[in-house]
Amino acid sequence: MERFLPFLRWFRGYDGKTFSSDLIAGLTVAVVLVPQSMAYALIAGLPPVYGLYAASIPVIVAALFGSSAQLATGPVAIVAFLTFVSLSGFARPGEEKFIELAILMAFLVGLIQLLLGVFRLGFLVNFVSHSVIVGFTNAAAIIIMTTQVPAILGIKVEQKELIFQNLYEILINLPKTNPYTLAVGVLSILLIVGLKRINKNFPSALFAVVLFTALSYFFAFESYGIRVVGDIPRGLPFPSLPAIDLDLLDSIVGKAFIVALVGFMEAYAIAKFIASQTKQKIDVNQELVGQGLANLVGSFFRSFPVSGSFSRSAVNFQAGAKTGMANIISASFVLATIFLVAPLLYYLPRAVLSAVVITAVVSLVKPGYFVHLWKTNRYDGISAITTFAMSFVMKPDYAIFIGMFLSLSLFLWRSLYPRIVRMSRDPLSKTFVNADSNNIPTCPQIEMVRPEASFYYANSENILEEIREIAEQKPALKHLVIDCESVNYMDGTALDALTDFLENIRKRGINLVFVNVKGPVEEIMRRSGFLEKLGREHILPSKGYALGHLFKSIDHDYCAKVCPYALFNECYTVKDYVKFEQAPSPIKDLYEHLSSYEELEIYAGKAYRNLILKRNGVELELKAEDFYTDGRALFLPSTRVVNIGGEFLPLGSLCVKKDCVMKNGFVYLGVTTQEVAESLLKIFK
Repeated sequence: MERFLPFLRWFRGYDGKTFSSDLIAGLTVAVVLVPQSMAYALIAGLPPVYGLYAASIPVIVAALFGSSAQLATGPVAIVAFLTFVSLSGFARPGEEKFIELAILMAFLVGLIQLLLGVFRLGFLVNFVSHSVIVGFTNAAAIIIMTTQVPAILGIKVEQKELIFQNLYEILINLPKTNPYTLAVGVLSILLIVGLKRINKNFPSALFAVVLFTALSYFFAFESYGIRVVGDIPRGLPFPSLPAIDLDLLDSIVGKAFIVALVGFMEAYAIAKFIASQTKQKIDVNQELVGQGLANLVGSFFRSFPVSGSFSRSAVNFQAGAKTGMANIISASFVLATIFLVAPLLYYLPRAVLSAVVITAVVSLVKPGYFVHLWKTNRYDGISAITTFAMSFVMKPDYAIFIGMFLSLSLFLWRSLYPRIVRMSRDPLSKTFVNADSNNIPTCPQIEMVRPEASFYYANSENILEEIREIAEQKPALKHLVIDCESVNYMDGTALDALTDFLENIRKRGINLVFVNVKGPVEEIMRRSGFLEKLGREHILPSKGYALGHLFKSIDHDYCAKVCPYALFNECYTVKDYVKFEQAPSPIKDLYEHLSSYEELEIYAGKAYRNLILKRNGVELELKAEDFYTDGRALFLPSTRVVNIGGEFLPLGSLCVKKDCVMKNGFVYLGVTTQEVAESLLKIFK
């Protein structure tokens, strides 16, 4: 029963203490919800009263049927803005036709979300990447603020689809600015921001609304040309089916799908964040049902599309909400406002509502997040920046489509050309690492590669071509080992390509071996017949095992006379090669020698067990056990990490740029203390 009526879970152990917590949280959210909902209705191009409608019944329905106890549903800036841009091409904002389309949009959004939840298709929201939402949210916040500037200035402009057109309209109408309206708008912004800085929990927006409504009443703001909200009907509209415009329905459905996905992504992201704090389980499909029903039922009460609000959900959580009852209490407060206080809001200046919008959405502008995305993942950065830029040169809902397409295209591109990692054994830890990034040599006769993607019809040729090129660089190659640690799947086309690759590689006298093959992949190999052609003995359990097994069959004369490396312990069994051993600690001598360099910060640990060197934003920490010797000179392992402005790089990869001398996976320092000091200083140049 609880599966269909999730609110029944509230009553397990529900007591007076829990209700008290919900009551306090509900009233705390309510004082934020009332002014915000009216302000966000303006963003959607609707009269303020429709914000109150959207903040009442939909909030109750979402609380009853959602899976998050603290998620506060209602009007939100981004969804309101998407509603506006989606419908502004079909009717003039504020007109009855536009209002009917906004209500129809809520109906369609609710229907889409409900169907996705009922048929357990919640995974579809993952196709809208977080980077696209970041780009759109930042752009939307800026555009929303520009749409509120006319109300702050007290000028009338015709809202255009593009921000540049709106800015032009504002500029040419700037001489018509009403100084009284501007004063009210600026003072409202200063009041809301100032009171929040004094006490972040103070309901500054509601306070501004009440204060300026009272001032407007007593000082007749209308007589000074200050525009007010006007008549607000008392009570809820009688429930009715939204008017369906069949001529526009096919044009609106696609836009409704975008509003449904973006709106739900915002709600679900907030719910997941709060759940990480409360350890509550969130069901994505149940949340879709809750949001869908909220929009669907809300449309019967003339609501526009709603979603989960990050700011109000955070307030709800911090105020101690335990169950969805807190949201029902918030909605009840809104209903009381509609039935009892609505006529008093006649004198509320619209500039105050615009001030509420501007102060609410300014926090959505986070330029630093673009830098973070770019540094973390270049492709995510491209998606975010492109979506952000496109939102200013075309309709923002189209920009989301482009961002989604670009994000998916870049993902497919990455899967078409996955990274192929050449593996070698770290001379210090004896584990297998990325040979190229650590500047460690690889065995001329045994090459190990790790494709960082599954094999499928679109990328198998690209993967095998790159592996083929790696193999061709080694004329002495005997064994090619493919590490399948990252390979979770292979399709028929990929196995056909592998069969051709196997034949070609064997013609060159190279043995093909697979390691770390997962059960499902091996089963596909077997069913396709590839395993029979390869030979079961050519699938080995691990890289270490493969190395020991394959070393027996390589050309040991080549090892002894030609190969300049001793990468593996097995190498020392067939060649006369000096083995690296830990050296006596030179830290004390180095500290005394390097202390004379004024531009170098140098610190020595207790008993000279470690040494820290800093210069020009570069930091290197060395321990006594980091120094190795071949019996004559001192060396450092190439995998030792250097901190360069917060970015950690292996010493081996840095030495390629610094033209250091490398020997068998170790960085050469020198024989004398002077040579060692000069080699270390070279790292800081």
